[in-house]
Amino acid sequence: MKLFDVVTVQDALQKMKENFNFNLETETIPLTESLNRYLANDIKSDTDVPHFRKSLVDGYAVLVRDVFLASDTNPVPVKIVGDSYMGQVYEGLLDNEEVVYVPTGGMVPNNAEGVVMIENCEKLNDQDLLVQKGVAINENIVEVGEDIKKDQLLYKKGHLVNYRDLGVLAGAGIKEVEVYKELVVGIISTGDEILTLEEDIKDAKIKDINTYILYGQMKEISCNPIIYPPAKDNLQEIINLMDKASKECDIVLISGGSSKGKKDETINAIESFENSKVLIEGIAIKPGKPTIVASINDKLLIGLPGHPLSCAFVVESIVIPFIESLFEPKKERYVVCEFKYNYHKARGREEYLSVYITEEEGKLVCTPIFAKSSMIKHFADCDGYVKIERDLEGINQGDLVKVNLF
Repeated sequence: MKLFDVVTVQDALQKMKENFNFNLETETIPLTESLNRYLANDIKSDTDVPHFRKSLVDGYAVLVRDVFLASDTNPVPVKIVGDSYMGQVYEGLLDNEEVVYVPTGGMVPNNAEGVVMIENCEKLNDQDLLVQKGVAINENIVEVGEDIKKDQLLYKKGHLVNYRDLGVLAGAGIKEVEVYKELVVGIISTGDEILTLEEDIKDAKIKDINTYILYGQMKEISCNPIIYPPAKDNLQEIINLMDKASKECDIVLISGGSSKGKKDETINAIESFENSKVLIEGIAIKPGKPTIVASINDKLLIGLPGHPLSCAFVVESIVIPFIESLFEPKKERYVVCEFKYNYHKARGREEYLSVYITEEEGKLVCTPIFAKSSMIKHFADCDGYVKIERDLEGINQGDLVKVNLF
């Protein structure tokens, strides 16, 4: 790695956007299959929600003027003239001093002006009722289209569908949605020390951790990750895997072998391809400086650090934002916390710092996790991370910081 030949995170993202275009194909799928998929067009509601006036509570539909003065000390007598049943249309109208029983979610008479909660009433018999509290106009009534209007824009093109969206779309009468086909992302780990899940731990070898972190990160942003067998520190083996993955996938992520160690072969493997191009050799980020961005077989290949924490944070900082920029950038999930300690960093590069969040004396406090970049359990247990901008020298105890949540 050339000592000063590094770029900022922003410059890395810009280079990726300038050099790689994706022909995003679409498909129409059932609503139930659309979870965690990017919408390929705007979606509008097919109906009003609700499409009838309904009660918000169990109670009695009334004319407001009949019960306006009702109270515990001045109960108002009225007549029960019917029941509204769930899932059925109630066609009757209220006359003076008449009420209709309506369950929560049931249809109210067209001219009903409010619903008195059942606990504010005393039923004397099947016909006679005492109302002990008045209501305002439209109190406890949900109007037609109050939740969603017909033809209302629900979601814009590029939106990533979550489980709450499924309920909205179902309620709006949407049976199928057009989504973008998932980008296929190839995942390769390298190193003589790497073992698959099926292999027994022996000697100074370790299980393949990065592959499964990367798999999860890609799954979360609606990609289709393909796991390739780990490659030994053998140039030809790495070349063969790179070639296979780049022909089968849209993007290739390869971890390990991106620094300048004796056996780090990623750059050599990239340069063996005709018309390959190394765009970036190093990003001004901690952890994660030894990162490579390149093109082979006209596909985007990103060489990631071998340490799991470094690998994960590089993906958080450039890979996920780049992929999401093809659709719709993910809405940030963060909380503002008070920083627990003084923390110093070198200027000139962004730093990603894992933190725990606790509540102390009624306020949220985040505590940095001082773990080496190879320590995966600390990363798994953390609540989020603080991004320290490149021009800052650190954070002071008591500063308010934004903690990005995982």
